[in-house]
Amino acid sequence: MSLINRIKTDLKLKLFSFFLFIGIPILIIGIAFTYYNVSENLKASIGRRFQEIAQQTADKTSFFIEREFQRLQNLSSNSKLIDDINTINENKEKGASPDLLIILNQFHTNNKDEYKRIIMTDKNGRIIASTDKNDNKGYKDKEWWWMTAYNGIAHISDFYTIDGSYTSTGSIEYLVDIAVPIVDWRRVEVIGVIMATLSGEWLNKAIINTWIGQSGHTMLITQKGIVAVCPLEFKEGDKDAHSVDASIMNDVISKQKGWEIGNNTHGADDAIIGFAIIRLSPDLYRLKKQEWYIFVSQDPAETYTPLYTALWSQFIFGCILIVIFSISGYYIAHRIVKPIARLKEGTELFASGSLGVCLPVSTDDEIGKLTMSFNNMAASIKEREDEIKKKNKEWDNTFNSITDLIVIYDSDYRIVRANRSFAQRFNTTAEKLIGRECSEIFPKQDMSWGICSYVKTMETKDVFQEEVYDSNTGGNLMVTVSPLLDENNEFIGAVLVAKDITEYKNLQAQLLHTEKLAAVGELASGVAHELNNPLTGIMGFTELLYQREIDEKKKDIFAKMFKEEQRAQKIIQNLLSFVRANKQEMMPVEVNKIILDTLDLKEHEFKVNNIDVVKRLSDSLPKINGNFLQLQQVVLNILTNAQMALLEANKDRKEIVIETRIKGDDNMVEILIKDNGNGIEPQHISKIFNPFFTTKEAGKGTGLGLSISYGIIKEHNGRIYAESKVGEGAAFYIKLPVGTV
Repeated sequence: MSLINRIKTDLKLKLFSFFLFIGIPILIIGIAFTYYNVSENLKASIGRRFQEIAQQTADKTSFFIEREFQRLQNLSSNSKLIDDINTINENKEKGASPDLLIILNQFHTNNKDEYKRIIMTDKNGRIIASTDKNDNKGYKDKEWWWMTAYNGIAHISDFYTIDGSYTSTGSIEYLVDIAVPIVDWRRVEVIGVIMATLSGEWLNKAIINTWIGQSGHTMLITQKGIVAVCPLEFKEGDKDAHSVDASIMNDVISKQKGWEIGNNTHGADDAIIGFAIIRLSPDLYRLKKQEWYIFVSQDPAETYTPLYTALWSQFIFGCILIVIFSISGYYIAHRIVKPIARLKEGTELFASGSLGVCLPVSTDDEIGKLTMSFNNMAASIKEREDEIKKKNKEWDNTFNSITDLIVIYDSDYRIVRANRSFAQRFNTTAEKLIGRECSEIFPKQDMSWGICSYVKTMETKDVFQEEVYDSNTGGNLMVTVSPLLDENNEFIGAVLVAKDITEYKNLQAQLLHTEKLAAVGELASGVAHELNNPLTGIMGFTELLYQREIDEKKKDIFAKMFKEEQRAQKIIQNLLSFVRANKQEMMPVEVNKIILDTLDLKEHEFKVNNIDVVKRLSDSLPKINGNFLQLQQVVLNILTNAQMALLEANKDRKEIVIETRIKGDDNMVEILIKDNGNGIEPQHISKIFNPFFTTKEAGKGTGLGLSISYGIIKEHNGRIYAESKVGEGAAFYIKLPVGTV
């Protein structure tokens, strides 16, 4: 067996390989990440440090050069020196002056480390004193001389070399000249020039000689990129000329201070270089406007030593961890494999469907806990399965408890599911319906709503609804077919719901009847209005006859006629007031007057039907704020219901009791209307105020009277309720608040 196959089948080798092959890439990524972050941070930190050292060295260099410039200026202001030069200029003597040479040699002796040579010329450029005995040429044609002599401005040259001029260590020595005018301020005239050559070796030893570690050092670089002063070259005696890369010099010249990554002039291309410009006094005029810079650099091998050390440490530590984890993984796998085999049988049993499997736990370690977890998982899954079965059963019960007919089709017109109501509709069971085509189930007379509705939904993929006649029950059905779409909006079936709306249709008919009654009320209002006009005329003639008649018997007849005519007129006025449109205004009203006016409307009907009315009206009732006609309608509805209940009861004595009183405990006016009819069934007492609820035959009631009355009393912040005992009658209580509504 090959190693790869062994790894595939051996858990120990798998874990060993896992830690090995996962650990190595992680180690490599970690090292790369560390290198990138640490190197960037290291470069930035060292670059800023080198820049600071370069700036400090540049300031130091500027200070020393300006100090020497000041010394030369002090020398040029020596009065003895000025007098001697004036004498030479006036006598036009040739050759060196002994007195001036003494002064010059004394100055050079005191500053021999700083100066390579010092010469002095008269105003014509002739050498009149020099520390270099071999220097006897004239300098009148030199730019630095005539710029200094004629303009009276001190000058400093760029760094230069002289063939055969080397430092004490054998390296090339770069020199720089400072020229200072000798001014006789008594005559305000330049009478000569002092030119001193600064020693490159002195600059190297005294100023630039700054070391960082073993190889880090400072350098003085000219604007052309020439390395003029370098402690490393001085130390090694390097006779070769070195220069800085032009691209780096361009950045240096533009930035003037900062740090870069590049060649450090010693062969290292990725060295960190800090730089800063040397700024000299504006009193020193630079020939050709040259600039000097201080560079600070170090051998990259030394610079990045901490980084390489950290990377090696990380690599070694990572390798040790990989080995430890790999060996540990192999050992752990060996400990795990054996007890896991015991879990295999239980898993296979569980996979075969034996959810009640329970494995013995023989240890308390992780394997034992794993076995316990397996047992808990099996028990939990079994419990969840039982719960799902329970939920499915509950859903089935809910689905089958719905009284509407519900059936689910697939796209081939086959029944997927149907509830009990649907199955009972076709005298079968839901189980027998599954898988059958709907054309096999629906009788021919039901095809229109059983199949056609489904076809229309399948064609439009939209909800289809229609009202159909149910030939089986003789009622009406509202059939709604909703499409079933998959995640791609493809049609996969439909749900058909058929709802029995027979009762709803009856309610619609009752509502229509109510509208007819409203129309009759308006018609009655018109008739009453038309009757009122001739009745007024009859009353007038009756009163006239009464006044003219002398016979007392006839006058008595006319008086009775007039009284009955007045009663008829009052009934017509009450009827007109009751059916007249109401502005819904609230005002103080008397409860007793509402009741008495309403009884006037019902007086004739009560008398014809032998119904006695017992009135127990309180004389001390306060007024309430309400709408007279609305409250009259409530009383009329209750009296009408009491009248119908008494007629249905067919008792020998029919009685309606009306009481009014003040309830002191809650400051409410209470109205009680009670009859001695058959009463209200207990199952109906809680529904009597529902809209359209009625126990009367079709055409005899709309079921709206008590519902409207309930709403009116609520608007008056009152309360209406009923109490009843079957066989003894019903009592309605109305409570209305005293004062502002």
